[in-house]
Amino acid sequence: MSLSSYNPRNRYRERSVKRFNRTLMFLVLMGGCAVAGFMIGRQNSTVQIATLKKDMEVRDTQLKNIQNELTSVRADAQTATSRLELLRAQYEKDLPQGGPTREIFEMVRQQIEEGMAPERLAFVIRSARPPRNCSDPASKRFVVRTPAYNGPSSTVAVGEGAIVVTGSGESARGRAGQVEAWYDPNQKISVTFKTADGEVEQKTGTLPFQHSLIASGREYRFTLSEGEKSFVKVTFDSCDYP
Repeated sequence: MSLSSYNPRNRYRERSVKRFNRTLMFLVLMGGCAVAGFMIGRQNSTVQIATLKKDMEVRDTQLKNIQNELTSVRADAQTATSRLELLRAQYEKDLPQGGPTREIFEMVRQQIEEGMAPERLAFVIRSARPPRNCSDPASKRFVVRTPAYNGPSSTVAVGEGAIVVTGSGESARGRAGQVEAWYDPNQKISVTFKTADGEVEQKTGTLPFQHSLIASGREYRFTLSEGEKSFVKVTFDSCDYP
């Protein structure tokens, strides 16, 4: 009879060693994965930080460029404003501030804007002379025609028929809003000046206003103003022309 060499303790010891080895291997693998993950994350963080720093540098450069451009634009604006003020001051200095000279300046500007040749306008101005042999001022009146006026035609003859003046306007309204026969002096009226030669000029405006024209070798100057109800007062004189 022979004795067996099998020892149960050795079997348990081997199992424990294998289990320990597997556990150690698992821990080593987990540690390696953790270290690898940490290294990869650190590398990614380094790359992202470098990228952010580069973006910040680019944006800082762009911001400085914008600030420089803004400073330049502000300087140009201040320069333009200073030049504008100088031009405005010179314009105000050269431009008549009021009175007849300013009125003549505005009339000249309007005539040029409406298409009159500057040479023609300059010729007319140079040809102008002080009034000579002028008549004394006189006044007449005429009835202004309105849509509600049914009376006879009313005219003013000036210079023994050299010029005939007529006019029309808007009807006035009563307190209840009804249309009246007489004209409303607060509205524009149209006045027609017809010469003995058949030439017609028309002036439209709110009273009072002035007008002048040449007829039969004389210059007639008119001032039209509000008269009694329904009437326009015409004050006029005439001078030799030219």
